[in-house]
Amino acid sequence: MSENEKQFDLDAAETAYAVIASYVEHTQIAGIILAMLAGALGEEKLKVLVETEHWKNYMASKRTLEAAKEDIQKLSQIIAQLRI
Repeated sequence: MSENEKQFDLDAAETAYAVIASYVEHTQIAGIILAMLAGALGEEKLKVLVETEHWKNYMASKRTLEAAKEDIQKLSQIIAQLRI
């Protein structure tokens, strides 16, 4: 791999990581806010909320993000190798 290709790969990987990190941070903050709002709703209203399709989709998305942690770690390792 040429030095130019290596630099392009490093730039692309760092950009991808920055984008992913931004989405992860946003999702974590949104999760905290949702938890606070759910706590303020009370048990009866919360029960109705967690039975909605939107809540189920949110939880599925949260599980997908949790599963992606391994891929994010792999990307971090690739970036570290490209920096060498």
